[in-house]
Amino acid sequence: AFAAHPERATLGDFRATAELIATEAAALADAAHIVTPHRDIADLFPDKAVVLEWKLPVSRVTAPSASRRFAFPGPTVARKGAYELREATRALGLEVVLLGNELEGPDFWRGVTVRRPNGDTDWLAEVAAVVQPAIVEERPRALLAALAAGVPVIATPACGIAAQDGVTLVPASETAALLEALRTVVE
Repeated sequence: AFAAHPERATLGDFRATAELIATEAAALADAAHIVTPHRDIADLFPDKAVVLEWKLPVSRVTAPSASRRFAFPGPTVARKGAYELREATRALGLEVVLLGNELEGPDFWRGVTVRRPNGDTDWLAEVAAVVQPAIVEERPRALLAALAAGVPVIATPACGIAAQDGVTLVPASETAALLEALRTVVE
């Protein structure tokens, strides 16, 4: 991803050493089983994966909002799909509720209406869907909370959640597919 988008500094901020990569690869090769609920990780080890179900949080039973507001769990970094979401929400005139830190810079969301959830409100009740077009996502807690509440989720396979009712999977780094998925929710 960094080779394709070197201007996105946060794609190059975490790099493992060659020694660490080799050590981890050897450990994974020696493992009898890879136990995970993360579907994308399990797909990397088809002969070793033991796939668990994600444990959904207790829901407060929230119905999806008919708004043009979408939650982005973030943080606002390239690997979480912030660039693609910014482009898609600009094109459609949508509002973004930011749940994570803004690490791409103070003007990153220029041209997009953004807000932070009020601490005493249920942010899930205020959004039409939760969107995470990530290249990498290891802890999809906000997506699981949305599923438990019946709020639609738009994510990539890298988020680790299987295709199911309420989940629209789009390819990572494909803004056109993300645009179409967002359109489906608001129209």
